Amino acid sequence: MTQVKPDASVQVDFSLDLICPWCWIGLRNLLAARQALGLKFPGRHLAIHWHADTLLPQIPEQGLPYQAFYEARLGGPRAVEARRAQVRAAAEAAGLQLNHGAIQTFPNTRLVCALVNYAQQQLDGEAMIGFVESIFAAYFVQGRDIGSPMVLQQLAEAAKLNVDLTSFDALRYQSTLGHVGGVPHMVFNQRLQVTGAVPPTELLRAMEHACAADTVLG
Repeated sequence: MTQVKPDASVQVDFSLDLICPWCWIGLRNLLAARQALGLKFPGRHLAIHWHADTLLPQIPEQGLPYQAFYEARLGGPRAVEARRAQVRAAAEAAGLQLNHGAIQTFPNTRLVCALVNYAQQQLDGEAMIGFVESIFAAYFVQGRDIGSPMVLQQLAEAAKLNVDLTSFDALRYQSTLGHVGGVPHMVFNQRLQVTGAVPPTELLRAMEHACAADTVLG
């Protein structure tokens, strides 16, 4: 049985791209796992370090037509609908309702990823979660273009983030981890790695094992 010190903290390095619905699902699963951990060990703190990085830097700055992009990528409308059905089912299990029909543009996410990395300098843990979720909701529910500096400026202001995107240096805020491959990718306490939108129960086990390993090595 894994033994975890009641006061052991958990850090997760969370790699994501804001265009990936699995990353929003993975975040919701992580938050559910955090709640379960807190019930077992009251007062336990989970610190999320965000590492946003664009998976497809070759996308033009103005983006591409959303439906046409996915039909070309997956092999036609039937393949696209099959994939979306899979994503919707996983999203609903995580408490999310996605609205693919509202999305018109597949954006380049270089700017929005840099903005998320930058935001950690100003926003605390809960505010960061709220900001990231507001971006996901803007895209996957409202169909807004999160490659647009105007849209991102509006989302930043709603989160009380002090930034002027007309002079923002996106290159300065590229992910410190670089591209990690599959996302979401989570590293717990800099030792135990999990890739994909895995269930909360699996993430809870990862947290407990990471804390147990730190206790032994500490």
